[in-house]
Amino acid sequence: MSSAAPSRVLVCSSRPAVREELVGLLRRLGTEPEIASTRSEWPDIPPALLFLDLARGEPSVREARSVFGLDCEIISLVDNESFDHLLPALAAGCGDYLFLPLNAEELGLRWHRHASGRGGTRSVRRGLTGDLGLEFPSTVENLRDAVSEIVEACERLAFSGSRATLNLKVAVGEALANAILYGNNQDPEKRVRVRAELRPGEAVVTITDEGPGFDPESIQDPTIPENRGRSHGRGLFLLRKLADEVRFNETGNSVTLTLHG
Repeated sequence: MSSAAPSRVLVCSSRPAVREELVGLLRRLGTEPEIASTRSEWPDIPPALLFLDLARGEPSVREARSVFGLDCEIISLVDNESFDHLLPALAAGCGDYLFLPLNAEELGLRWHRHASGRGGTRSVRRGLTGDLGLEFPSTVENLRDAVSEIVEACERLAFSGSRATLNLKVAVGEALANAILYGNNQDPEKRVRVRAELRPGEAVVTITDEGPGFDPESIQDPTIPENRGRSHGRGLFLLRKLADEVRFNETGNSVTLTLHG
């Protein structure tokens, strides 16, 4: 891995299977994380990066932020049972998230962002004007800057507050990650294109990849009882929770997110 890993990494989950799987994947990425089953096992020295299980009964993001401070990056671990805890966790200061069961490619994308200092809680760039048209290769290095530009422009031209810094930021980040990981399979020869149309009270963001697309109607609601054991569909469900409207083109390789302030 080309980027330097965070100096201290903590995995906190009371579920042995979650801890074992995540620790194994992190070791493959070149780090040896600390492990905690409960709040009482948290180290005295704050970690640089915390993976925090959002399952019922686990410590909260707010508590972790209070104990470890603002310099600790937090990635929440979310399954279908704890999905409703994700938005409150993001609002409380969680910078990123991973769906369970874990996907090694998604973990690698998050790891690279945080290891390179491009995690979800870093500051955005300033001084942008006008609607945005972005195009970049399908590499994770471009994801954070694209999200930051769109959020900053939205705050200047459309609306501000949590609708911009939470809903829009997370929705655009999820859609871009999907375009890079699954649409273009992280092929740097393929491009991701973003068009953000910003007007007072409304942001319309279209993200297009060069992949074959998919049928969004075939993705079932992951929160209903018969689908809670499945790992697919949570990203799309999250987009629909965060945005006022989600539309795909006929091919399924372009998604348009509309949010109102």
